Amino acid sequence: MLRRWSQLLAIAALVAGMAAVPALAETDAGIEALNKGDYGIALKELTPPAREGDARAEAHLASIYHYGLGVATSFSRAFFWYRAAALQGNTDGQIGLAILYFNGQGVAKDLAVAHMWLTVALDVMPEGSDRERVRADRDALAQEMTAAQLQRSADLVQNWYHKHQAP
Repeated sequence: MLRRWSQLLAIAALVAGMAAVPALAETDAGIEALNKGDYGIALKELTPPAREGDARAEAHLASIYHYGLGVATSFSRAFFWYRAAALQGNTDGQIGLAILYFNGQGVAKDLAVAHMWLTVALDVMPEGSDRERVRADRDALAQEMTAAQLQRSADLVQNWYHKHQAP
């Protein structure tokens, strides 16, 4: 019986791995099209893997809606896709959410939540200019916040790490 379960798990892992290859190819093709300004192709290539839960595809699809790249701007769709990516630990999704919360686009303006997402993204970003830019933005945002907002942000960060709960 144990051997049969092992075989079934091995087959399931193989099938899952095979299914991930086309999604990865679609995501890469979508990102390439997006970088070239071929927004219609990017939308077509990124949507299926985003619907399947590919965090990179979700974050890039969100940016298409956020900035109205070949489609009407839709902050609510951007929020949906950024959040899906952010919950999987994708830093682009987390930073995108922070921008939406900071500007009150597609969601009520909330500086504490914006600060929280920037902090979470910073915690995993590698050293470099992108990290320093995000740190500078997060620190500038903190200067605009009250002590209560900063405490709420700290509490949200702790909730994220201890319970994996997000606002």
